[in-house]
Amino acid sequence: MNIFLIPIFVSLLRVPYTILMCFIVIFASVGAFTTNNLFDVWMILGFGVLGYIMNKLKYPIVPLVLALVLGRLAENSLRQSLMISGGDFSIFFTRPITLLFMTAAILAYLTPVIRWGLKKAGYGKVTLNVESL
Repeated sequence: MNIFLIPIFVSLLRVPYTILMCFIVIFASVGAFTTNNLFDVWMILGFGVLGYIMNKLKYPIVPLVLALVLGRLAENSLRQSLMISGGDFSIFFTRPITLLFMTAAILAYLTPVIRWGLKKAGYGKVTLNVESL
């Protein structure tokens, strides 16, 4: 059914961002209020304030959304792995595939620090020797 509705979805992209965002906030608030749980409404308000602050500080919102979506799944998987290993963290470093993934994750996490250190050390700067020309 989505294939037939593609023209409608494309026309939604032409709506200005400010108008579209107002409708998203209204629908999200009504949806949270219909659960008869005031905590959900406060959560929407809190995350709205957090999103506004992140927008003002020019912090990307995508990592936060990914963390909210995948956080519970990752936590359950971590708990399950630790229960299988009896609480031993070496399960993440003893197998080659897990070692590869953990190394890639640690390097991805430390990339800004590594880039900052390389920039401080002077790597990437090009010096031109004018005398040899």
